Amino acid sequence: MIKKTAGLISLIFHPLLLPTFAVALMFFLPSYLALYPIEYKKAIILVVFLSTFISPLLILLLLLNLRVISDLSLTDRKERILPLGISFLIYIASYFLSIKLPLSIPDNISNFILLSAFVILCVFLLNFKFKVSAHLAGLGGFLGFFHVFVLKEPVHEILFRLFDFQFTSLHFLSIIILLTGFTASSRLLLKAHSISEISVGFLTGLCIGLVNLFF
Repeated sequence: MIKKTAGLISLIFHPLLLPTFAVALMFFLPSYLALYPIEYKKAIILVVFLSTFISPLLILLLLLNLRVISDLSLTDRKERILPLGISFLIYIASYFLSIKLPLSIPDNISNFILLSAFVILCVFLLNFKFKVSAHLAGLGGFLGFFHVFVLKEPVHEILFRLFDFQFTSLHFLSIIILLTGFTASSRLLLKAHSISEISVGFLTGLCIGLVNLFF
């Protein structure tokens, strides 16, 4: 039961899904992005989902079918090199697509895709030495990006109210940290990574996410 739960957490917070989650959150938080029409939001979320999740997933399935990789979890460090390299190229292409589309995708969304591409690149480069955790690298970047986002953008301090409880930016970031901790524990329980691989992944992603401060 514990391992099934850990597997489910790892699946939900898969690094390829984080851009879609990020875009949905940016549209939900009380900033200028929340003012966009709902149909526009749906269109952008769909574009991001197709380009940053479905496209890499199809490549992984193709590589699995060709027996270039032995499983979708990429447990073998050497087998991660090609999928990570291709994913980086897909994310870079997605970034240029986002800035060229007539939909006028907001800069924050394009920036997240670009920073995600650099997270993948760092994981790719580090992978030549050891199997750094892509899950924690993605979540580290996610946390760093949104920490800067709530500081830079005119996000209202009180994000929303639930009965008498006021949900603030601090609560929001605390939940991301908590979910990151759950994911890290899940990767350890599944014996997918060591503590050092998880720590390096998280710190790498966090540093890249904080680069959003200069965008």
